[in-house]
Amino acid sequence: MKTPKFAAVVLCILFLLPAPPGSAAKTKEINPWQQWLDEVDPIMSSQERPVARMMQTLEERKRFQDLFWKARNPNPHDPENKYKIEFYRRLDYAKKKLDGVNSDRGRIYIILGKPFRTESYSGEKNLVDCEMWEYRTEGQHGLFPFMNFIFYKPNDMGDYQLYQPGIHTPRELLSPYLSNNTWNPTQAYHQVKLSSGELAQASLSIVAGEGAPGMDMSLSSSSFALNKVYTLPEREAEVGYIRTFTSPTGKVEVTHSTDDVRGYGYLAVTRNKNMLFLNYAMMPETLNMKFAGQDTYTADIVVDINIEDDTGKLIYQNERKVELKVNPGKKLEIDKRKIVFMNFAPIIEGDFNVTVMLINKSTQEFFTYKEKISIAADKPQAAVGFMLKPLEMKDFMPFAAEDLLLIVDPRCTFTQKENLEGIVCASASQPPEIFLESITNKEQRIKIEPLVKVGDLYKFSKPLADVKDDNYRLILTVTSPGSSTTQDYPAARKIHVLPFYMTMERPVTMAKPEPLSATNSNNYIFIQGQQYLNAGNTDRALEVFNKIPPEYRNGVSIPVIARAHYLKKEYARVVEMLGRTDVPKVYATVIMLANSAIELKMFAKAVQYLEQLRKYGDTVEVNHLLAASYLSLGQQDKAKQYYQHAKELLKK
Repeated sequence: MKTPKFAAVVLCILFLLPAPPGSAAKTKEINPWQQWLDEVDPIMSSQERPVARMMQTLEERKRFQDLFWKARNPNPHDPENKYKIEFYRRLDYAKKKLDGVNSDRGRIYIILGKPFRTESYSGEKNLVDCEMWEYRTEGQHGLFPFMNFIFYKPNDMGDYQLYQPGIHTPRELLSPYLSNNTWNPTQAYHQVKLSSGELAQASLSIVAGEGAPGMDMSLSSSSFALNKVYTLPEREAEVGYIRTFTSPTGKVEVTHSTDDVRGYGYLAVTRNKNMLFLNYAMMPETLNMKFAGQDTYTADIVVDINIEDDTGKLIYQNERKVELKVNPGKKLEIDKRKIVFMNFAPIIEGDFNVTVMLINKSTQEFFTYKEKISIAADKPQAAVGFMLKPLEMKDFMPFAAEDLLLIVDPRCTFTQKENLEGIVCASASQPPEIFLESITNKEQRIKIEPLVKVGDLYKFSKPLADVKDDNYRLILTVTSPGSSTTQDYPAARKIHVLPFYMTMERPVTMAKPEPLSATNSNNYIFIQGQQYLNAGNTDRALEVFNKIPPEYRNGVSIPVIARAHYLKKEYARVVEMLGRTDVPKVYATVIMLANSAIELKMFAKAVQYLEQLRKYGDTVEVNHLLAASYLSLGQQDKAKQYYQHAKELLKK
């Protein structure tokens, strides 16, 4: 029984001895193609992987590599592919510093690049060897603007692994001599917090600032954030060229070299012209401009809003560009008072995560503001500012309601010399009571009255002279009809009240009015219908779309409305709408027409549309549908031709 053990020991020793002089140690031959596939795997899309495995000859593989990088070139006319250069820089770093491309750290680094900040907790007495990476993504490519990734060595052994909140708990970040204690996740969280509050917070969710100890540590948000990261290659490069293996036409954006600056954001929901609007204001702490000569300073500003539901489904997205040109005097005024960029968008009822980003393209600076909003028919909405005045024009304006215009400052800071002005949208039969509630002492509530009814809303003006300097939350209290039960609706933003001897320089405002016209009104209705459609509420979307008169439907709106009918299986309506000559026959419309014609057994029309679809891709499925349609028309020879062609495609 002892012999096998002795043999094993001898074998181990032999493996440790150097190879005899003159003998070549046998090593596994490196396959360059497989090595390249392993290297680019983190940025390769799911469509590209199976195609890559099919490449057999050197010529095919070389052509595939050329197309792979060409599809990711931010400037197709520039032979110096900056994306490729940056990828190999990241790859080199991952190999040298992060245990390679297949490690958790290596993969995240290759996809997202260098973190904005890293924090190492190596050597902390109560923690395992771990580190935290902070990313600020600007909200690019649908990623969360702020994310924290924790990498840790389980039980202080082995390689770094990605900590996944929900799957892992804070106990796993504690040193072995502590983690064996019978702590629940909340107790472990507080133990981690003793070493680092930042690490403890990051252990709750990848999404920065989300989650709280004691709450159910759900997988949803962290899994969703990780999914967005790992599927980033799917969104970064256009890979349609894979289907036909021809030159790609897509291009991607490389990582921006922007700088984060401090700023303030403010969101408020108002009702205007019988429609709900989400108003947003963004104020950078500093606005750097470029001197353009002839006493002119410029800044190219982009304000981007992104609205998603709780599942991450995109409900609405819009970008507003502002080309700011000012003289030296106006620049000095903006430097002193600051500037607010305001905009608005139609909105529907629901619970949404709103992300607004302001980018100064001239100086490559940005900041992001994020807030969760909840809109319901029985829930009052309030907006506050430092001035409320009659609307001098009848146009659509940010923070306008009925004939009133609210002037806001995103800092939500006021002095005791000022009034707190506001607008409240609420049920006419059940107006709310409004209070300022001290954040430090919730028992201290100051009632704001009177509420003055103006059309379908209320306004108020509260002098702050008798309000103690403190931080407050605006509370809207509604009493249920027929009972004494009350419901509080606290505003998301804090309101800061400063002593009377302090002054506030109010900012310059930039807002673009939209003319009050039937065209704009119907466009807002269309946007709301599209939001319902994006949210998956097809019935409500059609109900809203039906408010748009026929004369205001065009080649842009009709395909979207037709999509709602298509989802309802109202195929005759789809053919009627998309068959119009003013509707562009692009891929999305043609595929709906083809499928609708087949469902209606209009096989002659189906053939016409399926032939158009082949221009976008000569696929097995389209050829099968063509064969079936021709067979239904009694044209067996044509059907046989397309069946045969489908078989040939399937072999390829």
